[in-house]
This record gives sequence, structure tokens and C-alpha cells, in this order.
Amino acid sequence: MPNYSDTVRCSYCGNRGHNKASCEQLTERYKELAIEYKGSNDHSHSFYRREYERRSKLNLDTGEPIKKKDIKPRRKNKQATCSYCNYIKGDDSYQAIGHTRRTCSQLKEDKAWLLAVNAQHRKNVHTALSRDGYGKGFMLGVHAWDSDCHEWATRISIATKIDWNEVNVFDNGEDAIVSRSSTQSIVKSPLPYLRHPEIDGAWIRRFSSPSPESFWRMKEFQTDGSNGAAFDSGRWWGVSKDRDYRIGTKGVDPVLGGGANTAYSASGSAWGEIPAEYANGDGKYVKEYFKSMTAKRSKWV
Repeated sequence: MPNYSDTVRCSYCGNRGHNKASCEQLTERYKELAIEYKGSNDHSHSFYRREYERRSKLNLDTGEPIKKKDIKPRRKNKQATCSYCNYIKGDDSYQAIGHTRRTCSQLKEDKAWLLAVNAQHRKNVHTALSRDGYGKGFMLGVHAWDSDCHEWATRISIATKIDWNEVNVFDNGEDAIVSRSSTQSIVKSPLPYLRHPEIDGAWIRRFSSPSPESFWRMKEFQTDGSNGAAFDSGRWWGVSKDRDYRIGTKGVDPVLGGGANTAYSASGSAWGEIPAEYANGDGKYVKEYFKSMTAKRSKWV
């Protein structure tokens, strides 16, 4: 048989005749790193020690040969890492090694926290809508392009549904109110300003950024006492300046001033109960929110 030893090149040292798996220089490098990280609080020492002993078949401390049965086998998924921990703590974080997102306790904790906050937010919105005159069947004027008249026009629209998937504490809910216009077309509009149902003088508010990159800032804001408690106790952040015109706030926008939607007509009719799939704070957008944080990412990007 032909000898292919001269055609093999090691990707670690660059020499011919062997590959990375049998490279003596790499084995020695693992030994140096195992000694260097001895006594450290992270997993580096145990990792480098295991790799050295697996390759050299020698005990790091005594130099004695190790029986094959005593060598801890390398897992097939040797680089099992948690994509969520890598996302929130930085790529290649040692805290992400040894588990996956399916078993990540931090991910479970953060999901539970967001669902609880989101569920309460939806309950507050549900209570405030009919109390503030935005109950089922309230009327509003929708300014949109009329393809028949080839001009912008205001049409009367009647609210028929709340899309609870759009009502989230991390999002502005631009399409939360579903209404039907006088031309029978379906129109989606943002939520209006709403007074807090339990805190006198406060407005229901949400976080300014819908980006998952702001999750930890949102969580710190919610739990840090210096920020004045919850999102549900103060003015909204990131609200469109024309929200009062587009929806109406019973005359005058309470924060920005200016005239409200002149076509607005109040309704105190209560909306139906929040659907079960949204009552606990969950929904498609919540799943997508965490999915972007747990997606596998290339370390070369």
C-alpha cells in the first residue's frame, strides 16, 4: 500500500507526518495549560487536564501510566455548549460549557420571569381598555390611502378584536387593535395611552426596545429599586408622537398634548377574557423573542 504519512499535515503545528489528534506539541501545550490553570475557579484546569491525560495516557500529577479503563472517555458531543449563555455572557464563555439550552437553568429562570411580567401587563391592559373607553366596538378614525379615490382619507373604523399576541411588555403593540373600517377592510392600530388600573395617576408603560439585546437592561430596570419599580407604573417609553391622533385619548393627549382623534367614540363594553394561550404571558412573539437569543451562531461571524 502507498504510504500517505508524508502527505498528512498537522493543523496545529504545521508539520507533516501526523495530524492534530496525535500532535505531541499540542499534548505538551495541554499539559502546560493544565498546570497554569490549576487552582482556578473555572472549568479550564479540569478541561486541559482531561485532554492531556487522554492523549498522553499519563497521570498529570505523578507521571504514571493510566490504565485505559480509568481514562474518562470524551463525550461524543465534546463541545456541548449553551447558545443562550453564550448570547448573554459572551461567546466562548466558560459558563456556557457543559450544558445546552434545553437544560439551561438561567434560560428557564428568565423565561419564567418574562412570562410573569408579561401576564400581569396583559391583565392591566385588559382592565384599562374598557374602563378608559376603549371597549369592544369603540370607533376611531383611520387615516389611510384610498385606492379608489387615489388620496389619503380618514375612514371610520370599529374595533372588533384585541390581538393579545401583540400586547407585550417589551413591545409597542403597533398592531394590537383590530378594527373593521366603513369599507369593510381590516385595519390594525396601536394601543392607546391607558391609565394604570391599580396605581392612581400612573400610566401603563412598556420597555422602549423590542430587541432581545435589551432583555437584561429591561430586567435590571424592572428589579432595580432606584428606577422606581415596574414598567406598569409610569409613562410609556418609545410611544409614537401621533398616537393621540391615530387612536384618541378622550380629548387631549395626557403627556404630549395636542388634539385627539376627532372620530373617536368611546365604548365601555368589556372585551372577552384573554385567551388561555396568552393569559400566562406567552405567545408567538414571546417565543420568537427568546428564539433569537438561543439560536446557534457561528463563532466566525
